[in-house]
Formats: sequence, C-alpha cells, structure tokens
Amino acid sequence: MVTMNPHEHVPQVENEDHQHAFVLVGHKQLFGVHMTQYHCELHKYQIILKLGLPEEVYRQFIALRDSFPNDTFFLCNDKKKQGEPATRAVYEFCIPDLGSGRVTTFRANIFQGIRPLSPEEIAADHHFFPWARKYVKPAVGGFEATVERVVLFRPLDHHRELPEFATYLLFGDGASGETHMTNLQTATLVTSPLEPQVFGPDYDSVMSLAERPEWLEQNAMLEAGIVVTTPGVRLLDPETGLPTIPAGPPFNQGERVDVLYRGIGPARSVVAGPTYLHATAVCNSPRFFIAKPEYDSYLRDLPRVAESLHISTMPKRYWAFRED
Repeated sequence: MVTMNPHEHVPQVENEDHQHAFVLVGHKQLFGVHMTQYHCELHKYQIILKLGLPEEVYRQFIALRDSFPNDTFFLCNDKKKQGEPATRAVYEFCIPDLGSGRVTTFRANIFQGIRPLSPEEIAADHHFFPWARKYVKPAVGGFEATVERVVLFRPLDHHRELPEFATYLLFGDGASGETHMTNLQTATLVTSPLEPQVFGPDYDSVMSLAERPEWLEQNAMLEAGIVVTTPGVRLLDPETGLPTIPAGPPFNQGERVDVLYRGIGPARSVVAGPTYLHATAVCNSPRFFIAKPEYDSYLRDLPRVAESLHISTMPKRYWAFRED
C-alpha cells in the first residue's frame, strides 16, 4: 500500500523583504515601534527597536520634534533605487531579519506625518507604501540607522481572542526615565475555513507618558518592558460580547490613567503624554467591517471605528506631487 505524506505539498513559510514604518518615540533615547497589519504577512509583527542615529541626523530630528511635539514621525527603511551601484548597505528587509539580529543597520529616512492619498493611488500598488518616493519626500533622509537592541519581537497569531480590557507594553529608557506605551494586539481570525480570511478587530496605538511612573524605579524592568492592563479601556461589551474598540485615542494628554501590573491589582497610575498613532484602518483586514453581520449595531454606534487613523498630516512641503 502506498501512503501519502500529508505535509508533502505544504508550502514553505516565507517572508519577503520590503519597506516598513516605525513610529518614533523618545527624545534623549529613540525607539521605533512597527506599524502592524494583521492581513499582510510582511507586517504581522509587533517589534520595538532601540535606535541609534548619526549625530547630525539626530540633531535635525530633535529640532523637528521640539517644533512639532505632538506630530507623528516615522522612520522607514529606504528602497534601493533602480540602477544604483551595489553596496554593502541594507535597504529592504523582512521583520524577522531584525528580530533575529541578522540586520542591525539599514538605510533609512524620517518622515513627518502621513500624506492624504486617494483610494486610486492606494489601489494602484500591490504593496502600497505611503512613504514611497513617488508620493512624498523625507524630512530627514539618506542615513544609516542602527538597531542597538530589540525591545520586543512578537509575531502575531490568529487563535487569540480579544481580551476584556486593553493590554499595553510599558517600556522606556532607564537613564532618562522617558517612558512609552503600545497596546499588545490580537489578530483574531473571524471567518470560517470556507471563507476568505479576515482578521480583527483591534487597534494599533503608540504613545508616550508625561513622566516616568514613580512606582517603576528599576531600570531593567523599564528597559525590558512590563505588561499592564487598562480597566478604563473595555474592548468587549459585558452584555452583548460585541467589540468596543475605541475609535480614537483612549487617553487625553495629561490624564491620569489607572493600570494593573500583569492584569492584577492594586491599581497604579500613569500620566498620559501625546498619542502619536491610533489606528484601526491599517491593522485590521479591509473587509473586516463587512465580514460579520452581527457587528452591524456596533458599527452604527461607532461609525468612525472602521476608518480610524489618528496620525498627524504631513506638511505639504514634503509632498512629492503637490496639490495647491
């Protein structure tokens, strides 16, 4: 009798090189937080990098940050120009290259905010990247960024369920005390095996705190990151079980927010600083909000959730195709 190996024709698990966007946080010490997409293999990762920049690039960036303290700044790896001479510099890469330590330096640019782009422009690119050269120009460009340390490497998986309350990683720099938070996301598969795959809902959020929490004095814990839940941000309705994803940033700057270390009491507090990114429109599957009929009432109550994208608008001087 001849038996078939059930795994004989299973395709290899692979991840291609591409461009990626990292939200920059910090002043004395910079960190980059990767933007996620649950439906795209390239971006199904939460990763936080402790970054080093050339001194002149750092000075230029800090001048911009000081002038626009609440704007969103992105560090993106550059794309090698066609016909450009071969060099040893790294341009495009996959996120596992960073997580594994195979890539520790790469060519990069810094962008201020995001340019509004039309649905036609987005649909025209198979792997649409809003900071591509044909759309925008960098605020600070053409340098080599260094990954000093990987703070978090978290491949998303699709069997997790949305928790009752939002969960955040709190991390920062022990020397300066600068502290930041990003929510630990789920990427739940919500469709059956017979339907096209749709993932969500959840949200991508990156923020800084106004001050180092007084209850977190140990530098090692701050630098490695700790997990906290936020009882004030409920993600599931206790009566219906339907998602209640916040349509906008859940914390106001200067607000004192209760958090639970490891999800248990006692309650401790942090003071919110600026939120640089809050998005549901990018991370969730594009079809998510029409994939589950039972979510209709949820969408009627929160119509902005499906298109939530809290990122500062790029100044027009950086638009490659300026519209006057």
